Amino acid sequence: MMKNKPYTEAEKSLVQYFKDALRAKGVTKFPRDWHLKQLSCARTMLDGPAAPTLEQWRACIDWAFGHPYWHDKIDHLARISWLWTQYCLQTSEKKRGENEQRKKELIKSLYMS
Repeated sequence: MMKNKPYTEAEKSLVQYFKDALRAKGVTKFPRDWHLKQLSCARTMLDGPAAPTLEQWRACIDWAFGHPYWHDKIDHLARISWLWTQYCLQTSEKKRGENEQRKKELIKSLYMS
């Protein structure tokens, strides 16, 4: 019989961060098996060589709770995992816009001086 491997500190930390974010939004009661389900999901989210890091997932959680549409529709890590692609697209668009603005300012400073 194979024994399940214990959860890592990163997985536990991700679940605790998510739980703290939910508490900050006013959630005070969690189902009995909520924590175990979230740990299982966190393991999947952090597994593999190409998986996002713990800090990237935390940034995604912060983005999701600050999003005008998704902020009140998040109650489990699977939703955060599902939103990862949208988070990446929106943050890359924001960075691209900031880079364009910097390019315009640089060109303006070069030609106006």
